Amino acid sequence: MTNRHVEFAMTDNHQMGDFQVDFGQTLFMCILYISIGTISILCSLTTITLYLSSRDLRRKYILYLILDICELLDAVSYVFLGTGRGHQLLTGVMAVPITVRACFFTKYWPHSLILGTQLPSICTMFLSFERIMAVARPAVYKRVCTQNFKYILAGMVPVWGVVSKTIVLRMRYQVLLTVNHCCCRSLRDWGRWRSSCWYATFHFTFIVLAYVIAFVSTLVVWATRRNLTKSKFGSQDDKLGMILAMSGTSIILLASPAVVMLTIRWDITEWGDIEVAVTYAMPGFLSVVNTIIAFRFRKELRAQFYHLLGIKSTHKKPEQSMFTRTTLTTRRQTTVHHLS
Repeated sequence: MTNRHVEFAMTDNHQMGDFQVDFGQTLFMCILYISIGTISILCSLTTITLYLSSRDLRRKYILYLILDICELLDAVSYVFLGTGRGHQLLTGVMAVPITVRACFFTKYWPHSLILGTQLPSICTMFLSFERIMAVARPAVYKRVCTQNFKYILAGMVPVWGVVSKTIVLRMRYQVLLTVNHCCCRSLRDWGRWRSSCWYATFHFTFIVLAYVIAFVSTLVVWATRRNLTKSKFGSQDDKLGMILAMSGTSIILLASPAVVMLTIRWDITEWGDIEVAVTYAMPGFLSVVNTIIAFRFRKELRAQFYHLLGIKSTHKKPEQSMFTRTTLTTRRQTTVHHLS
């Protein structure tokens, strides 16, 4: 580190062109992102390990496995963001002018930040579609949603990532930013960094809308099922309830940064660096929240966790679907009728 870099790092505030960098606040953001990313990585690796360690879980919940892998990418992106910005802060290179295109091609964290929120939303939509079909159209589900069909849905997730990245790479944005900070300039310019206005609007709207669609459609089917079967929300074997919980919490975690970034992009209002840093950190908790939800709703996952730890599990029977329970009830009633 040169003397100029040391002097830069030891000063609390630094005027760079028309932008003032607060060393303390920026360092706080870096530590916040690295901490959140590290915790989320541990959560994602835990559930991924549980799925991969059991052949039955791996086949039955292949889409949930892909979702956890996508959330792992989101968690890694926050570690990349924190370490990348922290390195620029400590080395004093944030004052070097850079174009948005150069930032995208020379920095290693923008790519994972984009895909880290888009891919989980796509995967959640697929999960909602698969579960709604299972409940609303069981005959069609049994015929269409084979294991190979689930593999096809899982393969469509990275395909979406390739398409999204191709669109961004073909854009030619040469806006010059005066400060090489975060993805250039400051966190308040993160919304403006997303190249053109339409792509920024598409990105932040899509990731929230995907979860809204999954939540609303699943809620309608869940309410219909509840009226028919008199089942209570939150039962441990309620797969629809699990998707409702995941998509509902994801809406909350993603809506705040989307609103902040879009209001910045459209010059509706201004936000401070701390406000933007806190709201943009919320999607980093996706993996943490979904891991808690998975353990709450998935008895088989808890049983596998206890098995790997060498603890005797109280889980004895596999989860039964509503169709299995209905069939067993009907058979018992028929048997009682014959005996009488």
